[in-house]
Amino acid sequence: MSVTTTSNDVLVRVSLATICGSDLHTVSGRRGAETPCVLGHEIVGTIAAPTSIRSATGEALREGDRITWSLTTSCGTCDYCMNRSLPQKCETMFKYGHARSEGTTAFSGGFATHILLRPGTAIYHLPDAMTDEEAVPINCALATVVNGLTTIGTHPGETAVIHGAGMLGIYATCYLREKEYENVAVVDTNESRLQTAERFGATHTFNPDKTSVAEIDAALKEVTNGRGADLGVEVSGATIGIPNLVTWLAIGGRCVTLGYVYPNADISVDAHQLVTKCVTLRGVHNYHHTALGASLRFVEENRTRYPFAELVEETYQLADINTAFEHAMRQEAVRIAIAPFL
Repeated sequence: MSVTTTSNDVLVRVSLATICGSDLHTVSGRRGAETPCVLGHEIVGTIAAPTSIRSATGEALREGDRITWSLTTSCGTCDYCMNRSLPQKCETMFKYGHARSEGTTAFSGGFATHILLRPGTAIYHLPDAMTDEEAVPINCALATVVNGLTTIGTHPGETAVIHGAGMLGIYATCYLREKEYENVAVVDTNESRLQTAERFGATHTFNPDKTSVAEIDAALKEVTNGRGADLGVEVSGATIGIPNLVTWLAIGGRCVTLGYVYPNADISVDAHQLVTKCVTLRGVHNYHHTALGASLRFVEENRTRYPFAELVEETYQLADINTAFEHAMRQEAVRIAIAPFL
C-alpha cells in the first residue's frame, strides 16, 4: 500500500513504538476495536516528507525532524474544546492506534513503518539529547499521568498512595516526588515492579498479597500522624483499586482514577466512607494536549535523575510483533517496544 501526501499532511517514519496496557486489553478481548486496525499509539518518529504544518509551539516542521504527538486530535471549536477544557473528548476526536484502518483512517497506528498524522494533532519536537526509549511512552502514559495529577491537584509535603506500579504508576511516583511529596507509597503484587518504583522515588512499597489492606492503612497512618494519605492515584485497572484507596485516604482526601480503560470495570465502594471522609473522586481519561508539552519538559529536566530509558526493557522487529505481545502479556517488563526498521 502506498500513500500520497500534500503539504497539509505530516507523514512520519516510525522509529519506535511501545505496547501499552490498552493494546493488551484490545488483543486479549477486554476492549473492543474495529477491524482491520493497526494498533500502537505510544510512538516516536521522524517526518518523512515536506509539510507546511507547524508544531504545537509554532515552530516549522521539517523533513527529518524527530517528533512525538498527541494521542487524540481535536477541532478547537466544539463545546468540549472551547468550553469544557476537554479537547481529548472533542466531538470529532480521532484516536491513534485505536481506529479502523481504511481509507482516510489508514496509516493511523504505530505498529507499522509509517503513520499519517491528521489535522488537529498537537505535534512536538523531541529534544536532541532525549533518546527514543526515553521519549516513546510519554505521549500516552506520562501525559495521562500529568493531566490527571494536574486535574486533581498536587501539594508539596503531602502523602500519596499509588495503586499500580506499571508505566503510569512509575511515572506518577517520580512526578510526585519532584512535586515535593514527602511520602509516595506504591501498591502492586509484582515485586519486580515495586523494586522499579523504589528506583523512581517510592518511599514505601506494599504487596497486597503479603500485606493486608488494614496493615497498609496502619502503615500510611503511621507516617501521617494518624490521618492517612492525602492523595490516591489509581492506575492499576484492578477493580479493588478505588475501594482500597478510599479506605486509605485521610478526611478531605482526593482520589484520581486513570486505569479503567476497558468496559464493565464494575467496582463496589463503601459510599459511607466517601461521604463521611469528604473524599473527592475524579476520573480522567486521556489528556489535554498541553500535558504532552509539560511531560516532555519533565523528562528533559529529570532524565539524569531517573532511568527512563530502562523502562523499555526489550525491543522487537515488526516481523516479531506476535512474540513481542506474548512477552508483554506476561507482565514481566514495564514496556516492550517494536522498532520497524531494527
